[in-house]
Amino acid sequence: MNKLKNKPKTIIFLMVFLLLIIVPLGLVYNNWNNSFRNRVNPGIKVGNISLSGLTFEEAGKKINDEADRIETAGIPITYEDKQIVLPAVISANTDLSFPVFIYNRDETLKQLSVVSPQNSFFSYLINYLRGAFYDRNLNMSYTLDKDRAKSFISENLKDVETPPQNATFIVNKNTDYGVTFSIEPERIGRQIDFDLAFTDIDEQLRNLNNDKIIIKTITARPAVHANDLESLKPEAEDLISRGDLKLMASTTATNSSWTVKKDALASWIISEGEIGNFHLTLDLTKISDYLKNKIAPTIDQEAKTPRYEVKNGKISSWQTGTNGQKINLESSAANIKQQYLINKNNQADLVIDQTENKLTENTDNLNIQEIIGTGHSNFAGSPANRRHNIQVGANAVNGMLIAPGEEFSLVKALGEIDASSGYLQELVIKENKTIPEYGGGLCQVATTVFRSALASGLPITARQNHSYRVVYYEPAGTDAAVYDPWPDMRFLNDSGNYILIQSRIVKNDIYFDFWGKKDGRIASSTTPVVYNITKPAPGKLIETTDLKPGEKKCTERAHNGADAYFDYTVTYPSGNTKSTRFKSHYVPWQEVCLVGVTATSTTTTNSATTTPTN
Repeated sequence: MNKLKNKPKTIIFLMVFLLLIIVPLGLVYNNWNNSFRNRVNPGIKVGNISLSGLTFEEAGKKINDEADRIETAGIPITYEDKQIVLPAVISANTDLSFPVFIYNRDETLKQLSVVSPQNSFFSYLINYLRGAFYDRNLNMSYTLDKDRAKSFISENLKDVETPPQNATFIVNKNTDYGVTFSIEPERIGRQIDFDLAFTDIDEQLRNLNNDKIIIKTITARPAVHANDLESLKPEAEDLISRGDLKLMASTTATNSSWTVKKDALASWIISEGEIGNFHLTLDLTKISDYLKNKIAPTIDQEAKTPRYEVKNGKISSWQTGTNGQKINLESSAANIKQQYLINKNNQADLVIDQTENKLTENTDNLNIQEIIGTGHSNFAGSPANRRHNIQVGANAVNGMLIAPGEEFSLVKALGEIDASSGYLQELVIKENKTIPEYGGGLCQVATTVFRSALASGLPITARQNHSYRVVYYEPAGTDAAVYDPWPDMRFLNDSGNYILIQSRIVKNDIYFDFWGKKDGRIASSTTPVVYNITKPAPGKLIETTDLKPGEKKCTERAHNGADAYFDYTVTYPSGNTKSTRFKSHYVPWQEVCLVGVTATSTTTTNSATTTPTN
């Protein structure tokens, strides 16, 4: 009887309980359906930017706009009264521009789609409940080149750092007893705390901030003190009293010898170890520098590979290959240390590396039959020195043979980029200064080689787009940058046959023809998709004494920033396919112009709005 009386109460309780769940859940569902379906879930941020309730298109634009703002403005850095800006791109001109930090917008949007999937009420409900306690923060994805950033900060704050100096032996010459030593005391130094600086930079970048970063310094203490060397003086003087050192080199061309005098030997003597346990040794870096400056110029010989051309359908050689040789500085320095210091021998052999030319002059077995791919670009409007450098760079690659399985490196193919190779300098802007620099125009060669490799269906193993979008390399997304030692343009010859590169320049057009033997593969590339187009900042004028007073020279006109991609697909005779998506991000490029001032005036950097000309 009691059970029957309690049954209505239980039903009422269950109904009330269900209403307390269903009604709020229905209200939450209604809110999602009306306000958050196909939108970013509540409480979600990227860095410090709230995306809650935005459409995914709106969220992408907001992220992109904020990333563009920071990439354009850079990150302000200060030390006491010194102020600099760490740029997203270090640039001299568009051919010589290198990214320091770049935001990975697509990667960030992928994270957003994972934590806030469209049309998912369950995901919305989870974030709704979380939002009662805390926001959901995503980190902005980015790439930071710490080596370039560190180099830039050190160069622009070079007066801040003072390297520590170990106590060292000082060579005393012209004594009645030969070479003796005195001791130069150690000095405490000061260094930028880069661990702390990069912690701050990382935090700013991932949170889409560019607040001022304050640089701090740390004391840099020397490892060797004067007291540590005092007891080693007699041993050092005894070592040097053995006399001069004779270096021997046996090469295919000649047998040569050099004498290293006692005063030079004495400068190599240093100490190493730890407090209370120091011993004498030889400075391998100083030995290598001596060999590089004093001996290498008479021994080193660059190898020349045979160069070929196609005439009337036949392959012939127009440059005979020669072997090369070069001092192995590291191994030679180690051998000198072993012989002179350890073995107490006053004679040591230098280690000479031989570079054997393996390519044969016999062209009958090369199996080169036809053009397998051609790349092209246009350089209309280039100044005279840039046009000259394009021709020199094209000549450096022309006639090269790439063996089956070999990886081609454009940096290696170009060799030294200086006057000795025939290159000319251009006046460029670097760190708000005007300096002459080599290399302008070689990215035209890199871009054309990249397009030739694509047309030939070859795997690309290294390619970096330019930091800025440049008219010479349109369409956007199909360019490649080159600068020694990096970035490089590389590809792999997986065709199973030799590939011969032939260059052609016709007026304002450059071509590279890849000759070889077709194996049936088919290469295709989609038309580049260009998006996230961003306007550049107002132009900037930089005063210089390198131009006549009042003369104005603009190294580059303004260009929009953008993102671009294209898909590259190779279909092989077996039916297998391989696809690669090449992505490019271009930072907006403001017009930067030089204006001449008199040498007596104070040269400053001024920002001024200029009217770009086409």
